Amino acid sequence: MTEQSLFSDLLVIDCASFIAGPAAATILSDFGARVIKIEPPGSGDGYRRLKHLPGVPVCDINYPWRLTNRGKQSLALDLKQPEGRAVLDQLLGRADVFITNYPLRVRETLRLRYSDIRAVNPNAIYASLTPYGETGPEAGNTGYDATAWWARSGLMDAVRASSDTPPAVSVPGMGDQMSACSLYGAIVTALYQRQRTGAGCMVGSSLLANGLWSNGFMVQAALDGADMDVRLDSEKRSAFTQLYRCRDDRWFLLTILPQAQDAAWSRLAGCLDHGEWLEDVRFADSTLRHKHNRELTALVRDAIAQQDWHYWEASFVRHGITCGRIAKPADHADDLQVSAAGLLSEFSDDSGRTIDSPMYVSGALKSKPTPAPGIGEHSEQILEYLGIDAAAIAGFRARGIIG
Repeated sequence: MTEQSLFSDLLVIDCASFIAGPAAATILSDFGARVIKIEPPGSGDGYRRLKHLPGVPVCDINYPWRLTNRGKQSLALDLKQPEGRAVLDQLLGRADVFITNYPLRVRETLRLRYSDIRAVNPNAIYASLTPYGETGPEAGNTGYDATAWWARSGLMDAVRASSDTPPAVSVPGMGDQMSACSLYGAIVTALYQRQRTGAGCMVGSSLLANGLWSNGFMVQAALDGADMDVRLDSEKRSAFTQLYRCRDDRWFLLTILPQAQDAAWSRLAGCLDHGEWLEDVRFADSTLRHKHNRELTALVRDAIAQQDWHYWEASFVRHGITCGRIAKPADHADDLQVSAAGLLSEFSDDSGRTIDSPMYVSGALKSKPTPAPGIGEHSEQILEYLGIDAAAIAGFRARGIIG
């Protein structure tokens, strides 16, 4: 089968802000869809200013915007003006997908509810992303992934090293990017349904729904009446499932599950160059190793501290033992596995690389990402596509309807 752009015939309206909604549109653009981003004239999407948050990496390039809005066209359009809304309706008449994550009250004010969009184009897929869902006492609340995905789902509490450790704050976009994958999945499911029925529909997801799904192991335990006061503090973890620090100050997570520990014990001792542990009566069987876990952990920790990570990485691979380096973001630029697996893509203008969306379809060509647009960079081009003449476009610009 010859590779082709899977969604080259799709027109997607990204009428959303910040990350989770727009990132779903980014995946559609990766597979060839034409994505038109609607943003306010002048200031544009507030996400453009996220790189100025205190504590985030400092860079001249607007890297958050570049990641989430690559491959799109920008139409700066004032939806509060009737003429601006009329332009959107013209686009909607041609659109296959409409994506929004605006607060519900904003959708009502701007007439961007499903009923409003369906009245213009009943065949369009309306994709809704909310913090907490569209019904219930919190439906109208605002939220970000840090509050609705990370904190509200219980993930923030679950990853604490101990019950006395303060909760850890998430990094920007951590839940948004994966919530976008859920919304993308809902959209393509709806497109398949439309292929069968000929009708559009509404699909949606929420940051809370994705947080619960991500925290499913623990939430299901609670649903089934488990004792949730049990917590495996880091210092009580098995030597086989522990964090270790190498001589070069790199950390890794060793993960040998209980059912594999007996078979892996001799390999672990050999991997760490301490075959004499196999003769130590304290570690003669799994029961004794559990009883003397504190001593065994200390021995493993001391052994690991004698060599750099690359030494241990090779040894773990050689002995067939599962572990994971605790990487830093800068590591991935020169990571051989990341490169070999094709997880980064080159921008079409040779301005650098970006992170590819985390899925592939055999036979479907992904588009080479084009640079993220400036505010209203394609406004005139899009209005011309709608058949609006130059004089009308100039009038729109003069009255601030477009930017």
